[in-house]
Amino acid sequence: MSTNTLRIIPTDPTWVPASERQEAAFAMLERLFPDAETIQATITNHPEFIDQGGNFELVRCPRCGTECPMDWWQATMGVAYQRHFRDLNVTTPCCAAATTLNDLDYEMPTGFARFVLEADNPYRGTPTEAETAQLADAVGHPIRFIWRRL
Repeated sequence: MSTNTLRIIPTDPTWVPASERQEAAFAMLERLFPDAETIQATITNHPEFIDQGGNFELVRCPRCGTECPMDWWQATMGVAYQRHFRDLNVTTPCCAAATTLNDLDYEMPTGFARFVLEADNPYRGTPTEAETAQLADAVGHPIRFIWRRL
């Protein structure tokens, strides 16, 4: 049986909320997903790639929409990994757009973060617009939802 995890991250890969905001966001997640198998919050020393597992499909240039070659993306990710994802700047191979790995257009959303909230098998869909605004307010920063399937 597969596990579906809703991962919630700030849109800024380096953003870590103050402890009271972390607690408020965690408590809100518990209220929104009372049937989730587990809920957790994680903080890392440097940004990490918050992947979508089996939901990964493709990556496009955010400027021109061209699909990025997988070998380019993998090589670029390899270099960024060696730098602990501290420098996410890239230039796309299609139209030379200056962007970041975090801002590429992933077919299923993904991103980079130091702070992650997760709900395993939450047994409901993505939070509503109002709930999203409340979660972002609790975190103190705009957020991104990532659905990971394992």
